[in-house]
Amino acid sequence: MSMTTRRGTERPVRRSSRLNKGKNTGSLSGSSATSTTSAATAAAGPSSASRARNCINATEHRNQPYSLRRKSSTSSVELEKWCAPVNLQTRSKRSRLNHQKDVHGHCSSNTDENFLQNDVPDEILIKIFSYLLERDLCMSACVCKRFNELVNDITIWKRMYQNVYELSLPLLRPAPAKFKFVQPDKTDHFNIWKESFRVLYNAVHVRPGYCHKVYNSPEMFNGRDIQYCDTIEEALSTVEGQDYPLILVHEGVYSGEWLYIDSPVCIIGAAMGNIPDNVVVENCKDSTFIFIDGCEDSYLGHLSIRFTPDPNSSSHHKNSCIEIGTNCWPTIDGCAVQSKSQVGCAVSVNGKGAAPVIKNCIINKCENVGLYINDHAQGTYVDNEISNNALAGVWVKNYANPIIRRCHVHDGRDVGVFTFDNGLGYFDKCDIHDNRIAGFEVKAGANPTVVHCEIHHGQTGGIYVHENGRGEFIDNKIHSNTFAGVWITSNSDPTIRGNEIFNGHQGGVYIFGEGRGLIENNNIHSNALAGIQIRTNSNPIIRGNRIHDGQHGGIYVHEKGKGLIIENEVYSNTLAGVWVTTGSCPELRRNRIHSGKQVRCNSVPFNTHE
Repeated sequence: MSMTTRRGTERPVRRSSRLNKGKNTGSLSGSSATSTTSAATAAAGPSSASRARNCINATEHRNQPYSLRRKSSTSSVELEKWCAPVNLQTRSKRSRLNHQKDVHGHCSSNTDENFLQNDVPDEILIKIFSYLLERDLCMSACVCKRFNELVNDITIWKRMYQNVYELSLPLLRPAPAKFKFVQPDKTDHFNIWKESFRVLYNAVHVRPGYCHKVYNSPEMFNGRDIQYCDTIEEALSTVEGQDYPLILVHEGVYSGEWLYIDSPVCIIGAAMGNIPDNVVVENCKDSTFIFIDGCEDSYLGHLSIRFTPDPNSSSHHKNSCIEIGTNCWPTIDGCAVQSKSQVGCAVSVNGKGAAPVIKNCIINKCENVGLYINDHAQGTYVDNEISNNALAGVWVKNYANPIIRRCHVHDGRDVGVFTFDNGLGYFDKCDIHDNRIAGFEVKAGANPTVVHCEIHHGQTGGIYVHENGRGEFIDNKIHSNTFAGVWITSNSDPTIRGNEIFNGHQGGVYIFGEGRGLIENNNIHSNALAGIQIRTNSNPIIRGNRIHDGQHGGIYVHEKGKGLIIENEVYSNTLAGVWVTTGSCPELRRNRIHSGKQVRCNSVPFNTHE
């Protein structure tokens, strides 16, 4: 009986072992462990089997944190909750998941498996992510939807952007040689700091001492792929052969480097606050930056560029802060330029095909000319501040033909803008004032076009055209100059049309020394002396002007002055509307002279017609 009973009890054990073989996929040893335990419990009795099951459950519970890769037994309700769009304001409700149970009433294992993804508060996760570098952050964003949202937190990328690039504002790159700082609250990008970080990521950084730091502490930069150099020359050698590479020059003073730009490279200063105050590139023996053939449309931005000549050297007579040669058209943006050389200009643009874009720059306190454009050079110069220079703020000669817009030229110790030797140029909406000599001087065949400018408070005259100078001055405001608003002399023949010339401390338009010119459709008023004065064999055409409210006469012709005075309105002047002295012979036609406080016309010769 005993043997029969034992065989009866053994058969179920063998059958149970065969049925369970290969069915447990939780671990590689699950099958053998289960069969052995079943046999042992069958032999030991019901109480032993109960204890064994409890032991197995405890073992499985301890092993749960290490089974994160197993397919979780998640209910459909829980899955919908985890995949739904995340609302950061209701994140605290995730704590309820700790007490959710599956359909059998048992506590779900997802509480332990997904604790980091679901139950840690946002603030703690953001704090953790803030210690990661960009590569680890991007990998973390792929874990789950919640991580993706938290990793893209603006504060994380702003801190990292400002730490890596040392820039106060996001910088975008709309084109290969075009850069633009943007205000974070005035952009359509969801995370402008991350976008700017991505745009600048391939840049080479000039940060003295940082290359050594990265080499000695590689573990601190694991997850970052950024190249550092100690000098600008080294960075230029590093990016040689690349298309539009970007070099970021960090805070510091970089002296004595030979910087010849012969490829389309982009160089930008990088520092917090006002960048040019903190990133200075200077030289004392050669021009600081020299652009030569091959540079094409390179970019140089947000640096302080200086040339301070070595007092022991005499070879700096042609050196400048920026020198742009033939067939070069770089963009110079947001730079502060200053030269202490008494024989070299701050910015030199010279030769055919030289056509830079110079914008938002400050060119001041130079011991010679500020901006020098020569020998058929062209280019566009926009929104620059040119001031306190020893000689002319802008110098254009020898058929150079620049476009100069919205520039502020002031407080020069010489003339504001000087065009001579057949210089050309188009000047639009410039503010030219408080220069020691004329605001705008035209000489020796120069023929500029000046429109919509304001030329005022010159310590001598406003516009001075002499020695066969020409030019067109259209729709400008010319006022409050110490001498005449416009001077024309020595066979010069400009066109003065549609301007407002007023509040001069002397006359409005002064034509002398055989000067000519077309003075047409101007509003000339409130000047201390005559609105228009013609003398010494000058012979202009005065047509369609309004000349009024002068503290002297309207038109004064004397000392053999000539001219055709036609269809003008002359009124409300303190002295005569038209005053012609003996020996002068202008021709007057169809003028309207009225409301004068004294006489309308005085000493008019026989060949003058009203």
